[in-house]
Amino acid sequence: MTDTRFTTVVDDTEQLLDVVDIDEIGDVETLLMFLFARPVAVEEVWDADRDETSLEVVLQGDDEAISSTFDFPLSVIELVRSCAHTVDDLGPYGVEVLQADDVPNVTALGDDGLITVLQGALGKVRIFNMVGDGEMSE
Repeated sequence: MTDTRFTTVVDDTEQLLDVVDIDEIGDVETLLMFLFARPVAVEEVWDADRDETSLEVVLQGDDEAISSTFDFPLSVIELVRSCAHTVDDLGPYGVEVLQADDVPNVTALGDDGLITVLQGALGKVRIFNMVGDGEMSE
């Protein structure tokens, strides 16, 4: 059975958070960081032309960063695939070259493979949030 959290097309940020069952837009940012093993910034921005919000994603490379804006309606899988093309353009990130197993080749994955990778990254986001909450409460 397919995990529809990642394939469901949503109309806005709030619906995206509800469908994926995450708390805030920062969790989307963390999901992309785990997936692409590089700094990522995700922000909700107002699109005056459409009178709606969009997502702005900034992906960091070694020498440059590339910003893209994604309009709703949108699914997580569409967002990730678009970001993957930008990651391919930026090339590997960091001084040390990561092993192939550390960063999945998202552009080469079919939907089922990508959903599996996204499930793993979402699990890491939840663990990261639990550890972060534990450190803050001490």
